[in-house]
Amino acid sequence: MYLHIISFDIPYPANYGGVILIFNQIKALHKLGVKVILHCFQYGDRVPQTELERYCHEVYYYKRSRSLFYQASFLPFIMRSRRSRALIKRLRRDNHPILFEGMHTSVYVWHKKLRGRQKLVRMHNVEWQYYESLFRLTAPTEVFEKIYYFTESIKLQRIEPKVVLHADEIIAISTTDLAYYREMKANTHYIPAFHPNEQVESQLGRGEYVLFHGKLSVPDNERAATWLVENVFSKIDVPFVIAGMAPSQRLRDLVQGFEHIRLIENPEDREMNNLIAKAQINLLISFQSSGIKLKLLNALFRGRFCIVNDEMVSGTGLTKLCYVRNSAASISQTIEALINAPFEQSKIEERRAILETDFSNIESAKKLIGLIKFDT
Repeated sequence: MYLHIISFDIPYPANYGGVILIFNQIKALHKLGVKVILHCFQYGDRVPQTELERYCHEVYYYKRSRSLFYQASFLPFIMRSRRSRALIKRLRRDNHPILFEGMHTSVYVWHKKLRGRQKLVRMHNVEWQYYESLFRLTAPTEVFEKIYYFTESIKLQRIEPKVVLHADEIIAISTTDLAYYREMKANTHYIPAFHPNEQVESQLGRGEYVLFHGKLSVPDNERAATWLVENVFSKIDVPFVIAGMAPSQRLRDLVQGFEHIRLIENPEDREMNNLIAKAQINLLISFQSSGIKLKLLNALFRGRFCIVNDEMVSGTGLTKLCYVRNSAASISQTIEALINAPFEQSKIEERRAILETDFSNIESAKKLIGLIKFDT
């Protein structure tokens, strides 16, 4: 069972949403005997990783060109900057099925040299809606970023029907996205996000603080953290921790004004998991509902109580495991009600019944394998 997987980034270290999904998907497929031929686009500070060779039959890397000239292309920048002749040449060496991870990598879904190949596209969210939300969430002073997000959203919306038309199978990450893509294509399937957890490890008893975590350079997470500090954390005398990658100077300055709020920058995976496990409450909010938030799955597998808003759990099937609150007042009231409450065994059993079945990586990998037409 050979399968090409085209990744928009090097999926290790698995330290942010999309690459967490891809890396754990590869591990699950490997465990079930699939020989993955992985193609990664390399950019930024991520470098080739020997760890990937443990789970992949072959691994190839391609430099992602981020030339500003690509902004003038009719293709979205995230797609145009991931074109590679070397990739097409390698894909044509065999007739194995191809899994494109996200709209980012799907520029070759309609390529004439790949006609007759089975092509599956895993949608990590409705990408044009995600970029539209980034446009809305970015500060007005960030003019060039806002222009980029706005034009990218328009281009993605325009090219999306072409990608969906030429893909043999669309794989959605949430039931909300499933409904959206089923309106466009019959061959659309729901497979939950792959994640780094095998079983619920939540600890009994009481934790030490309220935790908000996420990649803080993402506008949605930056806005959520800022909103929480201004409207919740600053109003009640409870220990709060904000943890994540690349916080802005604005967020640093904001947190410094409060002795009971601590900002932990760029924690390693082990430290982040330890923070989640020791928290009394994982407080996770979002201002956009596309895709699924892997940090929520991690918090439910490893943490105690979870307070979220509607956007965080939309289309996930995880609502019953969380306290869903949308206003600052209701979030504050729920924090005060839960901060000294013991986390009990019944809560753990409730999570196991849902998470270890509906969100099992192995079961999800079996569903994916069932969609693939391997060479015979």
